[in-house]
Amino acid sequence: MRRDERGAVAPAYTAVITLVTVLLAAGLVNRVAWTAESINKKAETIKQSAVGIQSDSTAVLDLDATNASASSILVSADPLDEKLKQIVSLARAVDVKAKSINGSAGTVSGTATEINNTAGTVGGTAGSINTSVASILSLAQSIMRGVDQINTNLDGTIAVVTQVRGDTGNIRTAANTADRGAACIDQKLPVISGGDVPDC
Repeated sequence: MRRDERGAVAPAYTAVITLVTVLLAAGLVNRVAWTAESINKKAETIKQSAVGIQSDSTAVLDLDATNASASSILVSADPLDEKLKQIVSLARAVDVKAKSINGSAGTVSGTATEINNTAGTVGGTAGSINTSVASILSLAQSIMRGVDQINTNLDGTIAVVTQVRGDTGNIRTAANTADRGAACIDQKLPVISGGDVPDC
């Protein structure tokens, strides 16, 4: 009976480790989302500057600041893709671990059922065995519920990471467009209406 209790604690300990890993992954996602928001604000600033440059030639004085902002966005966006890949890899690894825990919980549940069947043949100790079996079954079911929740959270995490990666690509495209526009202005070339920027 003590051996079975130790076997039940091991999956629970693994579930706690998995939950901590998921929380760390969520923290990384929040950090990436915060960085993406900061880049969005910089891109909006460049967009507003570009509109001002198009309508008023005096904004050429701000060209150096615009170039610096565009370069800063490009530098800030470069590490995001690698970080997002690491988060996706971590989330997938946790998903595999969660599935392994789910299988272990099923094994514990099956063992508890066998003990319960055997307890019927035990005389004076049948009551205590049944009590222990009920505890094992409850623990196994709790672990299985936790694993299901972890799987659900991982699906949501992967979806958020995928969305952030898409936003990062859009931001990089906007930054490149702003950078080309700044180069055209530096060469005193007109910016085409509608947001298109010629190659300079």
